[in-house]
Order: sequence, then structure tokens, then C-alpha cells
Amino acid sequence: EPVRQPHVDARILRWEQGRCNLSLVCTVAGASNVSYNWSCTGGPPGALEHQPWLYLQVHGDTDPTICCCNVS
Repeated sequence: EPVRQPHVDARILRWEQGRCNLSLVCTVAGASNVSYNWSCTGGPPGALEHQPWLYLQVHGDTDPTICCCNVS
């Protein structure tokens, strides 16, 4: 059965000395038994947790970080 498009909620946890700590939470309405996979630019492949949440630190003086949540 196809999974609906996920929704990502981003929250700034802390901003200090040019660094931003973020929390990303991926949800799918009406889905119960799904798998999560995160991918972010600039990060090593396969190093991210297979959970609905992701914590990361972004430096203000670097290129933008783009993260995608894939649900299946």
C-alpha cells in the first residue's frame, strides 16, 4: 500500500556562536508500520538514524544543509 507524503517539522533547539542545533521530525498521517530513512547534503551516506527524528548541528557560515525524509 502506498505511503502518503511525509511532513517534516523543524525546530531550533539552540543557537550559539554561529551554530544552530535543530530537531527534525518526520511524520506521515495515518501511517503506523513504516520505515524512515534520512539523507542530508554534506553528510556521509548511511550514517543517519532510521528513526522519525533527526538531530543535527548547522554552522551559519557554511553552505545550506538540505535534509530529506524518505518513508516506506
